[in-house]
Amino acid sequence: MGSRLYMDTKRPNSRFRRVSRGVFALGASQSSDIAQRIETINRQTRNELRKRLMQMAPDRFEALMGELLLALGFEEKTIEISPYGGDGGVDVRGVLNAADVTEVNAAVQAKRWKRNVQAPVVQGLRGSLTVHEQGIIITTSQFSKGAITEARAPGKVPISLIDGDKLLTLLIEHRIGVTAEQHTVYSLDEEWWGDVAGEDIVEPAGVQPVVPNATYPVRIQGMIQAGTVEAELLDGQGRVQYDGTEYRSPSGAGQVASGWKSCNGWNFWRYEHPETGKWRVINELRGK
Repeated sequence: MGSRLYMDTKRPNSRFRRVSRGVFALGASQSSDIAQRIETINRQTRNELRKRLMQMAPDRFEALMGELLLALGFEEKTIEISPYGGDGGVDVRGVLNAADVTEVNAAVQAKRWKRNVQAPVVQGLRGSLTVHEQGIIITTSQFSKGAITEARAPGKVPISLIDGDKLLTLLIEHRIGVTAEQHTVYSLDEEWWGDVAGEDIVEPAGVQPVVPNATYPVRIQGMIQAGTVEAELLDGQGRVQYDGTEYRSPSGAGQVASGWKSCNGWNFWRYEHPETGKWRVINELRGK
């Protein structure tokens, strides 16, 4: 589990952060100053984008919806923007090519509103659909419970709903009206310094368990992405038997077991303390 959580923390959108060896916490509980500033900038950008949408001329807003459909995979030659004011409830029509497997004819109604979209709007769009046509409502606001229920009503043509928050997300993801700047931030990889560079784990004062007199061979374990690997520590000098082969050092055995290019075996392998039942690094047994 610890190995899987560690690998998850390497993902850009990981929900976890590594506190110390074997200890993890939710990432949101303590973010870096840089991450907080980035989050603030992105939030400000979303708010400003929402304001710009509300300030656009109605016909330009409908044209923007056509551009969004193009980014979502609608075929450019099929996108038709209805003349403003004479659309009969439909603002944009187009054909979505679903992975060259099938085509979806869609009619889109755009509502640049502050108030919630109600069920009659959903019903009105459904009544404007032609045969084999799907409906989509895009709004800068939200949908009422009645509108959501009506859009999903069984036995009726389903209507897809895109509210204001989803609209902002789609515009940002497809870089419509926004730009994305990428900067590289370097930080020390504490896992590397602990496992590979050989830095010892520093425990708080008063919590170190007494190192037992080892009786060899000692069963040891190592954690890798695929799970747990087991071996035997044959003596305090570091001889390890893994998968039927004897290695002169725990690092050699750890390198083979993990598949890593380098491995500090004294910190990679762990043994179960007979008194506390906790798994400790075999560096405690070194020379004993």
